[in-house]
Amino acid sequence: MNPADDFRYQLSKIEQMKLQKKILVIEDDQNLGHTIQNILAINHYDVCYANNGVSGIQKAYEYLPDLVLCDVKMYPINGYQVYKILEESSILNHIPFIYISGSSEIDEIRFGMSLGADDYIVKPFNNDDLIRSIEKRLEKFQTISNEAKREFNRLFDLSPFGLFLFDGNRIFNANTAFLSRIQIDETVPQVIKIKDLFEPEQLKLLEENLQVHKPDQIELFNDHITLKTFKGEMIAVRLVVSEFEKYSNYTLYLGLIFDQSASVIPLVNHGYADEVNSLLQQEHIRISEALSEKITNIFKQKSLNLYNQNKTFYTKKENQVLCLVMEGLSIKAIADRLEISDRTVEKHRTRLMEKSGANNMIEVIIFALKNCLVQI
Repeated sequence: MNPADDFRYQLSKIEQMKLQKKILVIEDDQNLGHTIQNILAINHYDVCYANNGVSGIQKAYEYLPDLVLCDVKMYPINGYQVYKILEESSILNHIPFIYISGSSEIDEIRFGMSLGADDYIVKPFNNDDLIRSIEKRLEKFQTISNEAKREFNRLFDLSPFGLFLFDGNRIFNANTAFLSRIQIDETVPQVIKIKDLFEPEQLKLLEENLQVHKPDQIELFNDHITLKTFKGEMIAVRLVVSEFEKYSNYTLYLGLIFDQSASVIPLVNHGYADEVNSLLQQEHIRISEALSEKITNIFKQKSLNLYNQNKTFYTKKENQVLCLVMEGLSIKAIADRLEISDRTVEKHRTRLMEKSGANNMIEVIIFALKNCLVQI
């Protein structure tokens, strides 16, 4: 197999993997749980299994499934409580949720559906009925997923920063900025191995960071490194790596490189994060303790300059509105600061949410910071 064919094979392999829908099964009867795993695997689903509600909630955040199958009667957290907790998360509350239960009591079924679940399957169930129910819910969810993917691909392609997707060994996708930086002809398919770009010591450090990271860790790696281009030159860059997609036995990472001169020393500012939390609470956006902690951790690493915002994914004015929102200013205060009307501020906020695929400003903030869309 020549390099070009090998590259195409790897791409088709990753695309095939990404086509697999991820199902989280939460079932305290381990025999039934493993049986459901096998049924779903035979039907080409990527399956993650948890044998109790607590573990199921944790895996939902780590695994970000396309659908959740959850037993009702579990201890210490039952299926209804699992649903309510996941419903509080802006990341997970849109994921289809199907109850599986040994009870066929109509009141229990009504209660489960009244919470907002998408379906309620009574044990014992027919395998075909289970698969049909899953397929039906996933079809509805696919529309939302496709829109999110289109937004990501647009950002990925247009980003002025070098972006690449890799599994720890090989790069499966990279934008023009990255390919240009490592001096490779993007029109010629090539196998890009991580070890060919990194010095051995730096590669070892990266691998260690990827292996020991915590599930809620935003940045798995953030350091100055030296990359070797395909023309043999050495370039100094800053590399930031985060988890992009997690499967039951496979993880895909997102890497970002930019010139060292563009990097800054993180500034710790607890008060700044508190202002943002306060603003979000004033706007009646529900914030869990975990989400509040994540916001604080993000702002420990960021410092924004309102007048140093260039036109990137957002317009200059949208960037300025975003920065002032992050400072905790009200709509009226933002309007006064930028000398525009309240209504214009609202329009900019709406556009920020539309571009980010967000339901509220907290999601815009997290999206912008995660993708380096605000100048530091």
